Amino acid sequence: MEEEKRQQADDQKLEEGPLGVDRARKVIATEGSTALDLRDQDDFAEGHIAGAVNVSEDELDSHLEDVSKDDPVIVVCADGDRSSDVAENLREQGYEAASIKGGMRAWKKEDLPSQPPESDQEYEGPRRPGPLGE
Repeated sequence: MEEEKRQQADDQKLEEGPLGVDRARKVIATEGSTALDLRDQDDFAEGHIAGAVNVSEDELDSHLEDVSKDDPVIVVCADGDRSSDVAENLREQGYEAASIKGGMRAWKKEDLPSQPPESDQEYEGPRRPGPLGE
């Protein structure tokens, strides 16, 4: 029983190096992780991992005050290059951090769920024919 618990804890630890998109999705969905998106605001606004926090590398330290070292941190950028360096830096600071191999390009290529762009307009769903639907 004790060995099984230890194995589960080891399985939940993030591997060093980038995570494949499927593994990253599982960590984000099930392990209470924080997703940090390093892309610029325009790219973030076009679609991002649900629940991700958009943060520039310059503002990263101020955002880390709210991030627990007990929970995984998934770092993502457009192609995985910058996020890999940031994740390595976070690991050196004691965070359990990893990047997504291929970044948001790989995430989108695999058609994984992302939060759609926010719109300033209210949803205008289908209208019923007749006087109420005008």
